[in-house]
Amino acid sequence: MTETPDSSASSSITRAAAEQRTTSIQDRVIATLPEGAVASSRTIDWTLLACSATEVSAAGGAWLTLARDIDVGAAYDAMIAAVRDDGYTATTDTTGKGAKRLTITGVADDQLLITIDNDRRKIRISSFSQCFPGSLTDD
Repeated sequence: MTETPDSSASSSITRAAAEQRTTSIQDRVIATLPEGAVASSRTIDWTLLACSATEVSAAGGAWLTLARDIDVGAAYDAMIAAVRDDGYTATTDTTGKGAKRLTITGVADDQLLITIDNDRRKIRISSFSQCFPGSLTDD
């Protein structure tokens, strides 16, 4: 198959590069949280998800425990501002449990889903890299 200018840009990225970029964006988002607000954090190991028969995406994320309540709207605004210059866009919706969720999407369809839950003192970040060549059997 010959590459054309309209072909997916994902074919030119490696798994390592996709994971590194997504981790970098995730770290920048976490760094926007108010000082002293995070009591502990745990990252989620990468796993592969199918995009197509020949492409996969890496999925990971982070779980953070809050030391105190934070202003959810202000936190989401800071997260959006931290990645806007890199072409990321944002939308909000509500989870099935009624929590406001932020979705940040990159130009390569990489994505972060962020939910801040002050009642449980938790932040969940689910991160998905852009698609890259590979299969679910890759290590």
